[in-house]
Amino acid sequence: MRMKSYLKIAVTGTTRAEIAAQIALPFYENLRGTTNTVSLILGNSDTELGGTGIPLAVGKKKYDLGFANPASLARMAYLGKGFYKEKIPLRAIGVFPSWDRLVFAIHPRTGIRSLEELKAKKYPLTVSTREGGKFHSTLFAIDEALQGYGFSFRDIEAWGGKVLRVSNPSSKERKQQIASGEADAVFDEGLKSWGSQALQAGMRLLPIADTVLKRLEKLGYARASVTPRYYPQLDRTIETLDFSGWLLFCHQDLPSAVAYEIASKVDKNIAKIPADHFDGRPMTIQEFCQGGEAGPLGIPLHPGARKYFKGLGLIDS
Repeated sequence: MRMKSYLKIAVTGTTRAEIAAQIALPFYENLRGTTNTVSLILGNSDTELGGTGIPLAVGKKKYDLGFANPASLARMAYLGKGFYKEKIPLRAIGVFPSWDRLVFAIHPRTGIRSLEELKAKKYPLTVSTREGGKFHSTLFAIDEALQGYGFSFRDIEAWGGKVLRVSNPSSKERKQQIASGEADAVFDEGLKSWGSQALQAGMRLLPIADTVLKRLEKLGYARASVTPRYYPQLDRTIETLDFSGWLLFCHQDLPSAVAYEIASKVDKNIAKIPADHFDGRPMTIQEFCQGGEAGPLGIPLHPGARKYFKGLGLIDS
């Protein structure tokens, strides 16, 4: 007889897998005498297990839980905007802090001081960005931002430019491209891994125009700042796209008792769960259920999770 599936958690990356294991283990320990199962399904970010794919998969109830990065990706799915053709009834368990920004950096040797100017001059830019396919959330966000300015990577190549693809923001290829001057620009998230090097190499972080940010906000994204507090090389605050947070989410039909227990397991294991604040401080259960600078909540809490956090006095309703 086929065993009934009790809990399926879809996850990408080792850090998220460690968190998922902390959640799953207590459920696994309660399986004695039952035919239920607990499953961790691991994959890479450019599949339905991550990126823009995971809200679709959870919406179809293929998995009970998934992680969305940036956290605002789940809001896009909840609203049925951008990548998503219809509203997906997702609910949040909470958000794990992971400070990040998606930034467009260009070296002044190009003479380009804004993305508007890049389009106007049709400059043959050599830009370092990410490799990936249709589920890649970073590339989707970059493409949407560039569309707001009326051009794309294909246009840059048509102008005589070049697009250099790397596997991740902190790859050695990215570091070499910046250090050697091979790249005139970097369009990417993961700013903590390459931002300081780019600024030291003379690149400038360009703000995203307010009209473009408003367009992105309508899709479900959030705007955020990069300030001299984080990067002393900056002479002003830069308004750009928030890429923070790993939202732990589920379908609205997940039983309330299960959502309640998941929230409880996160709370009880909070000291073991890695956080990614800019200043390295640990996470708190307050920001997990409320959101914060390192990750917005963006969608409603599941009633079961809300009940748990309300019992702690952390939320009002």
